[in-house]
Amino acid sequence: MQSSSINRSAYGMPDTILSPREALITLNLIPGLGSVRIQSLLEFFGSAELALAAPSHILERVQRIGGKMAAAIANWRNCTNVHAEIECAARHGVRIVTLTDDDYPQALRRMSDPPIVLYVLGEWQQEDARHAVSIVGSRAATPYGMTVARRFGRELADAGCTIISGLAKGIDTAAHRGALDAGGRTIAVMGHGLSRIFPQENEELAQHIIHGHGAVVSEFPMNLPPARTTFPQRNRIVAAWSRATLVVEAPAHSGALHTAHISGVDYGNSVFAIPGMVDKPTSTGCHALIRDGATLCTSPSELMSDMGWNAPPRQMELFAEPEPPKTPSNPSYAVNLAPEGANDILAAINAGHDTLDALCSALGLPAHALTPQLMRLQVMRKLLPLPGGRYQVV
Repeated sequence: MQSSSINRSAYGMPDTILSPREALITLNLIPGLGSVRIQSLLEFFGSAELALAAPSHILERVQRIGGKMAAAIANWRNCTNVHAEIECAARHGVRIVTLTDDDYPQALRRMSDPPIVLYVLGEWQQEDARHAVSIVGSRAATPYGMTVARRFGRELADAGCTIISGLAKGIDTAAHRGALDAGGRTIAVMGHGLSRIFPQENEELAQHIIHGHGAVVSEFPMNLPPARTTFPQRNRIVAAWSRATLVVEAPAHSGALHTAHISGVDYGNSVFAIPGMVDKPTSTGCHALIRDGATLCTSPSELMSDMGWNAPPRQMELFAEPEPPKTPSNPSYAVNLAPEGANDILAAINAGHDTLDALCSALGLPAHALTPQLMRLQVMRKLLPLPGGRYQVV
């Protein structure tokens, strides 16, 4: 965008020149201001530049702007440094997108309080929102919850969905990893600035996401640390960016329930919940959601069907039986059908990993890679399919 000059001398103040983009970033840097108040300023003044040029007694006339906040805005040069912020973002490889930019996510424009500025590692696509599913849940997830979240993330991403979550410990981490297992797309919305990744152990996961599989995104200034208030703020972005929200495990009064509420009530999205063990605190929130009208969900195919997403998936017909490979007419050639890693597959099944999900977890392979190998082993009569999606070594 072109720079515009703000005549601050009209208010008895020195002249300052900021571009519209720099002015929006500056407003976003003012501590405690937030997107709702920034929207009020933009509606009142018509531009971020004029809002920054206004004296405090004029700023106090703006809805939601009291005396203390008006003074902070009028004093913006002493509490912000937009050029240092832009340089910091560049050092970390972070792209800054503002609400007025053409490549701002269209899905977020429907929000009543859209983030004014987004900091981005990696790349989002406008198509990500078309079949986007937010998968959320407890940080203190059980092994059951982690397995289910990773399975749903993998199979939904394999079917062409984009997985939205928050890169937190527990369910978020499992959902992102599932999407990566499938080579699919995922977006992580952070509750802190992108000068660092929190939790630290997910830094490698974030790197996998941003290198060709999606984006890590934040509305917070680069050096802002995580805080109790920042995570609820980011939840609204997770909800708005998705078409459906799936809660895997959630105790009562958790952030995941907050996200589900925003998703269903504010944006009219479909809300799904995974049932769990009735005596586990991590199941309490999911069961409450189901009682309150969320859709009970036990498989990715149920979610896809309920959403009406029946288009062919991106990588494979996930919920259809794969075509069996052609068998050579000469039985002596059958030994050449054995897939790479056949012995590992058979050993894993003998060790008790006798379902597709269990094999994916044990072998670290995506479903679309294992399915044809399992079919070949059946053709070779080395493997017998059993009811319930289980396999037995012959």
